[in-house]
Amino acid sequence: MSGATATIWHNGALYNADEPLLTAQDRGAALGDGLFETVKVYGGLPCHLDQHWARLGTSAIALSITVPFDQGTMANALARLAKANSINTGAARIVLSRGIGPRGLALPKIEDPQITITISAGLPHFAEPPILGLSRIRRNPWSITSQHKALSYIDNIAARLQQDSAKTRDEVVMLDCAGHLASASVANIFWCDADGLHTPALSCAILPGTMRARVLKAAERLGLQHNEGIYTPKALQHAHSAFMTNALIGIQSLGGVDFGSSGTTEFQPEHAIITALRKAL
Repeated sequence: MSGATATIWHNGALYNADEPLLTAQDRGAALGDGLFETVKVYGGLPCHLDQHWARLGTSAIALSITVPFDQGTMANALARLAKANSINTGAARIVLSRGIGPRGLALPKIEDPQITITISAGLPHFAEPPILGLSRIRRNPWSITSQHKALSYIDNIAARLQQDSAKTRDEVVMLDCAGHLASASVANIFWCDADGLHTPALSCAILPGTMRARVLKAAERLGLQHNEGIYTPKALQHAHSAFMTNALIGIQSLGGVDFGSSGTTEFQPEHAIITALRKAL
């Protein structure tokens, strides 16, 4: 099975994927008033759910959205959904919506949070290490969407549509408002040079990726020189090699960057630091 799912989980029960469950008054659909997490499923079970659930909880507190279920319920729901769809390895998406509310931005007086989980078979795969373009869309460090996995992902969609690249690339590097390196559209970025491993700091309008956190912890365990900082695009262009991370792709080596008039860089074969991190994780 691949693509759209046959069965979804919604507020504690399984439904056919084609059943209409959301109304026009659902704030998640109408206003993007909600959050989501994408969780890797392996062996029919969710991977690193504790990290995803902690991030969702932190964001829900920031946005004053009640989470109607606990982590144990979600773990059971994900396993149940994987089994119902006969999926061993795949990607699950947990969507938390504030639920139905009246017209306008004022919060509903009666809370009605909704959680929906979908799942699809297989994981993202690149036949060759991708080359990242340069997006003209900037990440705003003061925006909620740069700090939390909000339902509105229109900036990330637009990021791939608007590129300063020699040719259109499937993935892009996004900068923050000050022109510093931030992230890819759906991944955190890392690179290696003579000074070790580097990645943009959380202050650079990036999401706190769960895989990013695991990479940094692994680097610390291995005693690898690693730095979280503020960097210009030139730092990535002058790198030896680089990779991007998220919960589904893990560590994905990059072939290079295409920054249009600023130049194209081809990365060298995988650095020893990347190899060590891949083995550790």
